Amino acid sequence: MKSNPMGHRHFQKGVSLVVVLILMSAIFLMAAFGARLTLLGEKSSRNDRDRQIAFQAAEAALGDAEIDLMGPNAATNSRVCSTASKKVSLFTEGCGNTDANRGFCTNSTSQPLYKAIDFEETGSSRRYVTLGEYTGGRETGFATDNSALPAQKPKYIIEVIAYPRPRSTNETAFLITSLGYGLNKKTQVMLQAVVYKPDVPGC
Repeated sequence: MKSNPMGHRHFQKGVSLVVVLILMSAIFLMAAFGARLTLLGEKSSRNDRDRQIAFQAAEAALGDAEIDLMGPNAATNSRVCSTASKKVSLFTEGCGNTDANRGFCTNSTSQPLYKAIDFEETGSSRRYVTLGEYTGGRETGFATDNSALPAQKPKYIIEVIAYPRPRSTNETAFLITSLGYGLNKKTQVMLQAVVYKPDVPGC
């Protein structure tokens, strides 16, 4: 019985076509997977950069709040001489909202105060302080009209807390809570610091 060489060749071509299609599919899947990994890596890098910007903005607000409390502060609306460990009359329950005591807070509840403050509120009734508001234009570098800068200026509140010391009465300290934004308004970082301030000489 004679074999059919033409049929054998057709069979080989058919098998080769299947192998080529399988290899092309594998290469396509690998390329798609690699592209997806690249996109995910880029997104992760953007998110990390956004968070770093928000973190640095929150740190800037912490520093600004310390200058608001401690000085040196030559701003015309400086409040350095209005506050000290034993001078807390400007601090009001739930945070003040006037030019004199905006962002100065006391808290008689068990709930953390930052949860009760609306940091998105605008206008004269807001109860937080924006960067540079009481420190003479220290907001330079945080203008929000540049796409490479935070979506909003960082903000802070200052809360009176108990600060017991040996052989001393009525001592308090100040808990600063700052909020920084990234390029995306939804990227936010909150930081806190405790500052003790004795009476300021010359005030």
